[in-house]
Amino acid sequence: MFAVDPVSNAGGTLFDAMYWSFVAMVPVLIAAWLGLSIMPSRRISAFFLALSAGMLIALLSYDLVEEAFRVAGIWIALLGFMAGLFSYIGANQIVAQVGVRRRHSANCGGIGHLTPDQQKERNTAMALVIGAALDGIPESMSIGISFLENPLVSSSVILAVAVANIPEGLASGAGLKRSGVSRLTILAVWLSVVVVCVLSSGIAFVVMEDAPNAIKGLVTAFAGGGVMAMTFQAVIPEAYEEIKDWLSVIGGSGFAIAFLVSHLFH
Repeated sequence: MFAVDPVSNAGGTLFDAMYWSFVAMVPVLIAAWLGLSIMPSRRISAFFLALSAGMLIALLSYDLVEEAFRVAGIWIALLGFMAGLFSYIGANQIVAQVGVRRRHSANCGGIGHLTPDQQKERNTAMALVIGAALDGIPESMSIGISFLENPLVSSSVILAVAVANIPEGLASGAGLKRSGVSRLTILAVWLSVVVVCVLSSGIAFVVMEDAPNAIKGLVTAFAGGGVMAMTFQAVIPEAYEEIKDWLSVIGGSGFAIAFLVSHLFH
Protein backbone atom coordinates (compact mmCIF):
# COMPACT_ATOMS: atom_id res chain seq x y z
CA MET A 1 0.00 0.00 0.00
CA PHE A 2 2.74 2.44 0.94
CA ALA A 3 5.16 1.38 -1.77
CA VAL A 4 3.01 2.07 -4.80
CA ASP A 5 4.37 4.27 -7.55
CA PRO A 6 2.14 7.35 -7.06
CA VAL A 7 3.69 7.96 -3.65
CA SER A 8 7.31 7.82 -4.61
CA ASN A 9 7.37 8.99 -8.23
CA ALA A 10 7.77 12.59 -9.36
CA GLY A 11 5.17 14.69 -11.12
CA GLY A 12 2.10 14.03 -9.00
CA THR A 13 -1.07 16.11 -9.15
CA LEU A 14 -3.02 18.11 -6.60
CA PHE A 15 -5.47 15.22 -6.39
CA ASP A 16 -2.59 12.83 -5.61
CA ALA A 17 -1.35 15.06 -2.79
CA MET A 18 -4.76 15.40 -1.19
CA TYR A 19 -5.72 11.76 -1.72
CA TRP A 20 -2.59 10.38 -0.07
CA SER A 21 -2.88 12.91 2.74
CA PHE A 22 -6.38 11.54 3.32
CA VAL A 23 -5.01 7.98 3.33
CA ALA A 24 -2.45 8.98 5.96
CA MET A 25 -4.85 10.99 8.13
CA VAL A 26 -8.05 8.92 8.03
CA PRO A 27 -6.62 6.32 10.48
CA VAL A 28 -7.10 8.92 13.23
CA LEU A 29 -10.84 8.99 12.53
CA ILE A 30 -11.07 5.19 12.35
CA ALA A 31 -8.99 4.84 15.52
CA ALA A 32 -11.21 7.35 17.35
CA TRP A 33 -14.26 5.29 16.44
CA LEU A 34 -12.51 2.13 17.67
CA GLY A 35 -11.40 3.92 20.82
CA LEU A 36 -14.88 5.00 21.84
CA SER A 37 -16.26 1.56 20.90
CA ILE A 38 -13.76 -0.79 22.58
CA MET A 39 -12.23 1.59 25.17
CA PRO A 40 -8.59 0.37 24.89
CA SER A 41 -6.28 0.60 27.89
CA ARG A 42 -3.65 3.32 28.23
CA ARG A 43 -0.96 0.67 27.82
CA ILE A 44 -2.19 -0.28 24.36
CA SER A 45 -2.31 3.37 23.33
CA ALA A 46 1.19 3.87 24.74
CA PHE A 47 2.50 0.98 22.63
CA PHE A 48 1.34 2.71 19.45
CA LEU A 49 2.65 6.05 20.70
CA ALA A 50 6.11 4.57 21.19
CA LEU A 51 6.08 2.94 17.77
CA SER A 52 5.00 6.17 16.12
CA ALA A 53 7.66 8.17 18.00
CA GLY A 54 10.42 6.12 16.38
CA MET A 55 8.79 6.40 12.98
CA LEU A 56 8.37 10.16 13.26
CA ILE A 57 12.03 10.62 14.22
CA ALA A 58 13.08 8.61 11.16
CA LEU A 59 10.63 10.61 9.03
CA LEU A 60 12.04 13.99 9.99
CA SER A 61 15.65 12.73 9.80
CA TYR A 62 15.65 11.05 6.40
CA ASP A 63 12.64 12.45 4.55
CA LEU A 64 12.37 16.04 5.74
CA VAL A 65 15.47 17.72 7.16
CA GLU A 66 17.92 15.70 5.08
CA GLU A 67 16.00 16.46 1.89
CA ALA A 68 15.74 20.13 2.83
CA PHE A 69 19.54 20.17 3.17
CA ARG A 70 19.94 18.46 -0.21
CA VAL A 71 17.63 20.93 -1.95
CA ALA A 72 18.50 24.22 -0.24
CA GLY A 73 21.69 23.77 1.81
CA ILE A 74 22.57 23.54 5.48
CA TRP A 75 21.61 27.04 6.64
CA ILE A 76 18.19 27.08 5.01
CA ALA A 77 17.52 23.61 6.41
CA LEU A 78 18.50 24.64 9.93
CA LEU A 79 16.54 27.91 9.71
CA GLY A 80 13.38 26.13 8.60
CA PHE A 81 13.82 23.40 11.19
CA MET A 82 14.19 25.82 14.09
CA ALA A 83 11.29 27.96 12.82
CA GLY A 84 9.04 24.87 12.74
CA LEU A 85 10.21 23.84 16.19
CA PHE A 86 9.46 27.16 17.86
CA SER A 87 6.24 27.67 15.91
CA TYR A 88 4.89 24.38 17.20
CA ILE A 89 5.96 25.20 20.78
CA GLY A 90 4.27 28.59 20.64
CA ALA A 91 1.05 27.27 19.11
CA ASN A 92 1.00 24.38 21.57
CA GLN A 93 1.24 26.78 24.51
CA ILE A 94 -1.68 28.80 23.18
CA VAL A 95 -3.78 25.64 22.87
CA ALA A 96 -2.77 24.54 26.38
CA GLN A 97 -3.86 27.88 27.83
CA VAL A 98 -7.42 27.31 26.64
CA GLY A 99 -7.57 23.93 28.30
CA VAL A 100 -6.20 21.22 26.02
CA ARG A 101 -2.99 20.12 27.71
CA ARG A 102 -2.73 16.40 27.05
CA ARG A 103 -4.34 15.55 23.74
CA HIS A 104 -2.98 11.99 23.72
CA SER A 105 -4.12 11.01 27.22
CA ALA A 106 -6.50 8.04 27.36
CA ASN A 107 -7.68 9.22 30.78
CA CYS A 108 -8.84 12.70 29.92
CA GLY A 109 -8.90 12.71 26.13
CA GLY A 110 -7.22 16.09 26.12
CA ILE A 111 -9.79 17.94 28.25
CA GLY A 112 -8.70 16.92 31.73
CA HIS A 113 -6.93 19.02 34.37
CA LEU A 114 -9.35 21.91 33.83
CA THR A 115 -10.79 24.30 36.36
CA PRO A 116 -14.59 24.21 36.84
CA ASP A 117 -14.89 27.39 34.82
CA GLN A 118 -12.82 25.98 31.98
CA GLN A 119 -14.90 22.81 31.91
CA LYS A 120 -17.97 24.92 31.23
CA GLU A 121 -16.43 26.84 28.39
CA ARG A 122 -17.84 26.06 25.00
CA ASN A 123 -14.50 26.55 23.27
CA THR A 124 -13.01 23.34 24.73
CA ALA A 125 -14.09 21.27 21.73
CA MET A 126 -12.71 23.86 19.33
CA ALA A 127 -9.44 23.96 21.23
CA LEU A 128 -9.19 20.19 20.88
CA VAL A 129 -9.72 20.46 17.13
CA ILE A 130 -7.01 23.11 16.87
CA GLY A 131 -4.61 21.09 18.99
CA ALA A 132 -5.10 17.89 17.00
CA ALA A 133 -4.78 19.74 13.69
CA LEU A 134 -1.57 21.27 15.02
CA ASP A 135 -0.10 17.77 15.10
CA GLY A 136 -1.30 16.81 11.64
CA ILE A 137 -0.65 19.95 9.60
CA PRO A 138 3.17 19.69 9.36
CA GLU A 139 2.85 16.00 8.53
CA SER A 140 0.28 16.71 5.82
CA MET A 141 2.41 19.50 4.40
CA SER A 142 5.25 17.03 3.94
CA ILE A 143 2.92 14.75 1.98
CA GLY A 144 1.82 17.58 -0.29
CA ILE A 145 5.39 18.60 -0.99
CA SER A 146 6.24 15.01 -1.94
CA PHE A 147 4.30 15.33 -5.19
CA LEU A 148 6.25 18.21 -6.64
CA GLU A 149 8.38 17.79 -9.74
CA ASN A 150 11.38 17.05 -7.54
CA PRO A 151 10.01 14.68 -4.87
CA LEU A 152 11.14 15.63 -1.39
CA VAL A 153 9.72 12.73 0.59
CA SER A 154 9.01 9.04 0.08
CA SER A 155 6.35 6.48 0.88
CA SER A 156 7.77 6.21 4.39
CA VAL A 157 6.08 9.54 5.11
CA ILE A 158 2.68 7.99 4.44
CA LEU A 159 3.49 5.03 6.67
CA ALA A 160 4.87 7.11 9.55
CA VAL A 161 2.00 9.60 9.56
CA ALA A 162 -0.66 6.87 9.33
CA VAL A 163 0.80 4.88 12.21
CA ALA A 164 1.34 8.02 14.29
CA ASN A 165 -2.37 8.83 13.98
CA ILE A 166 -3.55 5.53 15.47
CA PRO A 167 -2.70 6.18 19.15
CA GLU A 168 -4.03 9.74 19.07
CA GLY A 169 -7.37 8.51 17.77
CA LEU A 170 -7.55 5.57 20.18
CA ALA A 171 -6.67 7.65 23.23
CA SER A 172 -8.94 10.56 22.41
CA GLY A 173 -11.88 8.36 21.47
CA ALA A 174 -11.73 6.52 24.78
CA GLY A 175 -10.86 9.59 26.84
CA LEU A 176 -13.51 11.87 25.40
CA LYS A 177 -16.15 9.20 25.92
CA ARG A 178 -15.08 8.89 29.58
CA SER A 179 -15.36 12.67 29.80
CA GLY A 180 -19.00 12.54 28.73
CA VAL A 181 -18.61 13.76 25.13
CA SER A 182 -21.10 12.24 22.70
CA ARG A 183 -20.09 9.75 20.02
CA LEU A 184 -21.24 12.10 17.25
CA THR A 185 -19.22 15.01 18.62
CA ILE A 186 -16.06 12.91 18.91
CA LEU A 187 -16.32 11.71 15.32
CA ALA A 188 -17.16 15.22 14.09
CA VAL A 189 -14.05 16.60 15.83
CA TRP A 190 -11.76 14.12 14.14
CA LEU A 191 -13.46 14.44 10.77
CA SER A 192 -12.74 18.17 10.98
CA VAL A 193 -9.09 17.45 11.72
CA VAL A 194 -8.83 15.14 8.70
CA VAL A 195 -10.37 17.80 6.44
CA VAL A 196 -8.02 20.53 7.70
CA CYS A 197 -4.96 18.33 7.20
CA VAL A 198 -5.99 17.25 3.69
CA LEU A 199 -6.47 20.90 2.75
CA SER A 200 -3.03 21.68 4.21
CA SER A 201 -1.50 19.08 1.96
CA GLY A 202 -3.19 20.57 -1.09
CA ILE A 203 -2.16 24.11 -0.18
CA ALA A 204 1.45 23.04 0.32
CA PHE A 205 1.44 21.39 -3.11
CA VAL A 206 -0.01 24.46 -4.86
CA VAL A 207 2.15 27.04 -3.10
CA MET A 208 5.37 25.08 -3.50
CA GLU A 209 4.84 23.96 -7.11
CA ASP A 210 6.67 26.92 -8.69
CA ALA A 211 8.64 28.04 -5.65
CA PRO A 212 12.45 28.29 -5.74
CA ASN A 213 14.45 25.51 -4.12
CA ALA A 214 15.25 27.68 -1.11
CA ILE A 215 11.56 28.05 -0.28
CA LYS A 216 10.90 24.35 -0.87
CA GLY A 217 13.75 23.44 1.47
CA LEU A 218 12.62 25.97 4.07
CA VAL A 219 9.06 24.64 4.17
CA THR A 220 10.21 21.03 4.22
CA ALA A 221 12.54 21.69 7.15
CA PHE A 222 9.78 23.70 8.86
CA ALA A 223 7.56 20.62 8.73
CA GLY A 224 10.44 18.59 10.19
CA GLY A 225 10.79 21.00 13.10
CA GLY A 226 7.07 20.78 13.82
CA VAL A 227 7.20 16.99 13.80
CA MET A 228 10.22 17.02 16.13
CA ALA A 229 8.52 19.29 18.67
CA MET A 230 5.31 17.24 18.50
CA THR A 231 7.22 14.00 19.09
CA PHE A 232 9.11 15.30 22.13
CA GLN A 233 6.22 17.19 23.72
CA ALA A 234 3.13 15.13 22.95
CA VAL A 235 4.12 11.59 21.96
CA ILE A 236 7.11 10.42 24.00
CA PRO A 237 5.96 11.68 27.46
CA GLU A 238 2.60 9.90 27.23
CA ALA A 239 4.22 6.66 26.05
CA TYR A 240 6.88 6.67 28.76
CA GLU A 241 4.32 7.06 31.54
CA GLU A 242 2.87 3.65 30.71
CA ILE A 243 5.64 1.47 29.27
CA LYS A 244 8.80 3.03 30.80
CA ASP A 245 11.99 1.43 29.42
CA TRP A 246 10.05 -0.46 26.76
CA LEU A 247 9.69 2.91 25.05
CA SER A 248 13.26 2.61 23.76
CA VAL A 249 12.72 -0.89 22.37
CA ILE A 250 9.39 -0.19 20.70
CA GLY A 251 10.39 3.27 19.53
CA GLY A 252 13.62 1.88 18.13
CA SER A 253 11.63 -0.74 16.25
CA GLY A 254 9.45 1.99 14.76
CA PHE A 255 12.56 3.88 13.67
CA ALA A 256 13.96 0.75 12.02
CA ILE A 257 10.72 0.09 10.14
CA ALA A 258 10.50 3.66 8.83
CA PHE A 259 14.22 3.67 7.96
CA LEU A 260 13.77 0.47 5.98
CA VAL A 261 10.73 1.74 4.10
CA SER A 262 12.44 5.05 3.38
CA HIS A 263 15.48 3.42 1.79
CA LEU A 264 13.67 0.65 -0.04
CA PHE A 265 10.92 2.75 -1.63
CA HIS A 266 12.41 6.23 -1.88
